Amino acid sequence: MNKFKITIDGNSYEVTVNVTDHNKANVEVNGISYDVNYESKNVVTTTPVTRKSTTPGAAPQVHVTPPAAASNTTCVKAPLPGTIMTINVKVGDQVKRGDTLIVMEAMKMENSIMASKDGQVKAIHVTTGQTVAQDDKLIDLQ
Repeated sequence: MNKFKITIDGNSYEVTVNVTDHNKANVEVNGISYDVNYESKNVVTTTPVTRKSTTPGAAPQVHVTPPAAASNTTCVKAPLPGTIMTINVKVGDQVKRGDTLIVMEAMKMENSIMASKDGQVKAIHVTTGQTVAQDDKLIDLQ
């Protein structure tokens, strides 16, 4: 379930989107519920992964680093909306192309977000449990 506050022509709306099936969702706008059909243009390849247990009550870790000045920085972005389940790296880690950086849940599926190149983790823009939209920044690699 994703919650949004959107403004259209100066009017604010509280919107909740709950995907219920492959191409169906329940959308609530200012307390009024609508069942909608949608067509996704996203193509996602998923790899089954084993879910790691997390310690209940553990505070999420926030990793903040200044933006990289070098032009060879690659930003890994969310391929689709979802929730961050695990972050497998930390700032400063060396990664190889294909290493799993993040596991996120989207449409009741676990998706491994992998490094697109060899490099070093320069910044992590998300925390475990955070909901992200498509194309949100996840990790910077240099």
